[in-house]
Amino acid sequence: MESGIEQLESTDIARITSACAEVSVEKGKDLIVKGEPSVDLYIVTSGSFKVYDDTLGEDFVHAILDKGAVFGEMSFIDGTPRSASVMAVTNGTLLRMGRKEFDNLLASNPDTAMLFIFTLARVITRRLRNVNIALRNMTFNEHDRERESVIREVIAQMEHAVHIELAEETGDFLQ
Repeated sequence: MESGIEQLESTDIARITSACAEVSVEKGKDLIVKGEPSVDLYIVTSGSFKVYDDTLGEDFVHAILDKGAVFGEMSFIDGTPRSASVMAVTNGTLLRMGRKEFDNLLASNPDTAMLFIFTLARVITRRLRNVNIALRNMTFNEHDRERESVIREVIAQMEHAVHIELAEETGDFLQ
């Protein structure tokens, strides 16, 4: 799953990556834990990472992410606690960007910062479309109210995640 960043101009990519800190992660380490507060966003540069939810006692795997993938974008944008956990499946490296680093990028290169936000919006939109397709393809018994409730909750969470109001000024967007 690509982040879309690789499609930007090389100068914009260089500005974005230079605003990030490189992080090395060992196999088996949880990088993100569901429910914890954080606004850091990650871009995978090497290795594989499992996005999962173990709320019900066993891992529900949302995705396996490899080089070029981005995660943490929802909390990065809306500031809410993490919606899933992320664990390193292999040793890997990532680029990490927090709000402070983004604010610095915005101050020094506002056009690049806006391209970055729109790239993240495309990532979120693509993921929401995939969830919509998966839900549409599901068939469920009308008596299975529990499953319906879970599906409605997933839809509500995804709608919240992509409800991005772009204000006239970028600074208003992130507040």
